Amino acid sequence: MDSKNIFNEPYSFGENLKRGNNVVIYKNVKLGNNVFLGNNVIIYPEVFVGDNVTILDNCVIGKRKIFGPNSSRSESSCNTPLIIKENVIIGTSSIIYLGSEIGKDTYIADMVNIREGCKIGNNSTIAKMVSIEFNVKIGNHTKIMACSQIAEFTEIGDNVFIGPDVSTCVDSFFGRKTDNFGKKIDASKKIVIGDKAMIGAGVAIAPGIIVGENALIGMGSVVVGNVPSKKVIFGNPAKIFSSVDKRLIL
Repeated sequence: MDSKNIFNEPYSFGENLKRGNNVVIYKNVKLGNNVFLGNNVIIYPEVFVGDNVTILDNCVIGKRKIFGPNSSRSESSCNTPLIIKENVIIGTSSIIYLGSEIGKDTYIADMVNIREGCKIGNNSTIAKMVSIEFNVKIGNHTKIMACSQIAEFTEIGDNVFIGPDVSTCVDSFFGRKTDNFGKKIDASKKIVIGDKAMIGAGVAIAPGIIVGENALIGMGSVVVGNVPSKKVIFGNPAKIFSSVDKRLIL
């Protein structure tokens, strides 16, 4: 045991592990080859990290959810390992919960929060201070820009661009099982964003919305209805303006 680092057995480290000071690694952690861990990194049990992964200072990896008395989630959502595949970069002060999966070649910037049960595809970008809530699915080659809030159960396709400060909402009661009148909340109103959709800065998307493939949502729009494929919408409430220019369609 290094005097400035704490490693709890059993663990498995690949070749050429590089680490800073005050690194804490709990038992049942597996690290691949050529992994770099910055200062003050904590890796909790049941975390599997692939080759050539960089985890920068002050990150918390594999955090376990503590459930509140009114939480709508179950312990089973945290019973699977956190898997970080090869060639991933995780920026300073990011937190990634147990039970998620990060695809290869993905870049996660500083101060990102990724909750349990999420799956992020390959070669995607999650910019600084993005919050990704419970059980979100994100495809390959997708970019989510700074300070966006992705609500639980949201599904985002491949090659999607989401601008900064975008907000999605699936449950106005924030995960509670019942509303203030004791009525059971319908938590099934997930948002689905199709492949190659483009969403401008500051957009707000209401529960249950489906955004079609290659759709374009103008900046600052409030989306309260489904968005057809290959259409441009904007406004509050957002309305169809035109078809997407063919030069923007992948």
